[in-house]
Amino acid sequence: MSNSRLSRPACSFAALGCLLGTLFCSSPLVAQIEGLRTRIPSDANAVVVIDVEKLFGSPVADRERWEAKREAAFNAGVTFLSPNTQGVVIAAKLDLEYGKTLWELAQVRLAEDGNIARVATRYGGKSDMIDGRQAVQLPNDSIVVELNPQMFAAYVPANRQEVARWLRATDEVPVESPLSPYLQRGLDYVDKMGTPIIMAVDLRHFLSADEIAERLRRSPLAQSIGDQLDPIVETLAGIEGAMIGITVGERPFGSIRVDFKGSAAALDGLGKPMILQALTNQGAMIEDVREWEASTKDNTLKLSGPLSTSGLRRILSVLELPPALGRALQDAEQDLADNPESLTRIATQQFYTAVTGLLDDLKAQRRRQDMATPGSVAMWYEKYAKKIDNLPILNVDEEMLMYGRDVSQLLRGGGSSLKAVGMRSATRQGENQPSGGAAVYSSYNSYYPSGSYSDYGPVGGYRSGYAVDLYAGARQKGRSDAIIRQQERTRGAASAQQMWQQIDTQSADIRRAMTQKYEVEF
Repeated sequence: MSNSRLSRPACSFAALGCLLGTLFCSSPLVAQIEGLRTRIPSDANAVVVIDVEKLFGSPVADRERWEAKREAAFNAGVTFLSPNTQGVVIAAKLDLEYGKTLWELAQVRLAEDGNIARVATRYGGKSDMIDGRQAVQLPNDSIVVELNPQMFAAYVPANRQEVARWLRATDEVPVESPLSPYLQRGLDYVDKMGTPIIMAVDLRHFLSADEIAERLRRSPLAQSIGDQLDPIVETLAGIEGAMIGITVGERPFGSIRVDFKGSAAALDGLGKPMILQALTNQGAMIEDVREWEASTKDNTLKLSGPLSTSGLRRILSVLELPPALGRALQDAEQDLADNPESLTRIATQQFYTAVTGLLDDLKAQRRRQDMATPGSVAMWYEKYAKKIDNLPILNVDEEMLMYGRDVSQLLRGGGSSLKAVGMRSATRQGENQPSGGAAVYSSYNSYYPSGSYSDYGPVGGYRSGYAVDLYAGARQKGRSDAIIRQQERTRGAASAQQMWQQIDTQSADIRRAMTQKYEVEF
């Protein structure tokens, strides 16, 4: 779990969010995903569900006016949870070995009827009929399908044949759940807890015991593991899966649990560092998790604690649906008869609002991110660059599109610079060796006649001062390594600051140019 390849798919997908209720449950969660749960493909190894109404109907949501802020955040592109969305189910098949998504299926249930024709119009898609259902093939390698007027799905990649097979395979409700035993266990868990946000990933048979042992020997936790390697490897080799869930009452509360075939007792004291290391390796660390309490009980390792609204916002900001599902369906009633000039102006204003809204949200997180690793900050820069890339571009002014492209490239460049901090630090620390060891070694040699006493008891012959010098050298290297790390972090921070200055300048310039061009405020 401490190795990046072991944790990458689980951690990145866990950032997505939540799970399903049981097939025959009558809880509010199931009501919101009625008809969606039975369409999860049988070969999925990761499932996410969000009960949107329960999330936004919580006491903390009322107190902090989430519903009032929801539309503004949606319009700014910060979240895909439009005011029209009631429930979300995301399923995927992950290549756990290489950290890739083979396919992903996102489904939404809306409070009001959507309009798939609007999807084709707004996103430059091609209308289609697949297995008797209206569909749209989009330029971003996805296919949107209308399951019924209030239920839509997006399948990635845009493989028309696979979409048709999926529809035929799930048109009839199965007698038994087609999901893996671990994902089905997750459904039972959600049923009992009523959790509005939860995710489950099936990790069975991911790595062999030998592979896990080798990765642990190379991990930063190797020294802490010590002679407990064998029982820890045996436990990790029996991993069944991982879940992360969020409940919302007076305040958000999060929990990460990892389930094993056998007892999790071998991970006492090491489970939390392993999870934190896995999240850090992926740049997916949320600072709240560092304060969570760890526990092991029977076959489960659990990490639980309060989640700040900032942390919850960051989790929701990672949850992404294809823009067509989140936005175009919301615009079903929008008048399409506007003249071309009005369409360009409106689309350009919306694009600018979305980009600057994303930037404002990212800036608001910088104070917390300064406490995280450079890799974690880099991950968020890249996530938001991807969000900008996925914004609707139909009818948007060409100059505004160039601005969005430039901002996206600047964020990616800033992320690359921050990622390089760790690599440069590691290289310099590897080259950093204490000097003067041999000279000091020889100068400390002294002779003790037989029967004499050294610092450690009776000796005869020479006593070397090398051990003393070794510790001094280690302390010297530790101090200089710390200086190297600070230098590289400062260098990375300066690069990020320069990036933000460039973004602010370009944002001001494009706002001025567009306001003058269209004679309306941007």
